[in-house]
Amino acid sequence: MSKILSSGFKAVVALAASALLAFSCTKDNQGGGEGSIPEVLGTYEFDGDVYDILTASFERSETFLTFVFSPLRGENLSTYLAFAVDPYWADGEIHKVNDPAGENLDHNDDYILVYEDPVHYYSQYREPEEGWFRVTESGEAFKVELDIRLADGTPLKISYDGEYLTEPAPEE
Repeated sequence: MSKILSSGFKAVVALAASALLAFSCTKDNQGGGEGSIPEVLGTYEFDGDVYDILTASFERSETFLTFVFSPLRGENLSTYLAFAVDPYWADGEIHKVNDPAGENLDHNDDYILVYEDPVHYYSQYREPEEGWFRVTESGEAFKVELDIRLADGTPLKISYDGEYLTEPAPEE
């Protein structure tokens, strides 16, 4: 079951990344010409440093709501935070990521987290050490909040309530 969900997540992340590229490569509404300052959609914090979010995308599939955030625009998405959650857990409540005495959400089945930048890579197979997330759905809008410590203790935080690029899920 885990392998099926894992391959499903890889497909969702690939589709979300392609959606980012498709939307970011158009010449329409680029926010000005060369040298223009891109619109900052929000921020996230990694290891105590704050980064602007310049790209945010969302995709809904049967098994996950997938969110991808990046401080980059265009084709060079070498830095991103991808978070996917089973729609059941997008209920506006706080859920602990590693709480054996509580809900005990199953990493890679109930939620998936990937962080990558040119120096760091936290794969979906590295369960966070501790923390919580909350996804609040309001129609087609989502608020995503994470406050976790990654597998090596590095803090990662985001509270995003902005707009998303969306790409419809492929029909099967």
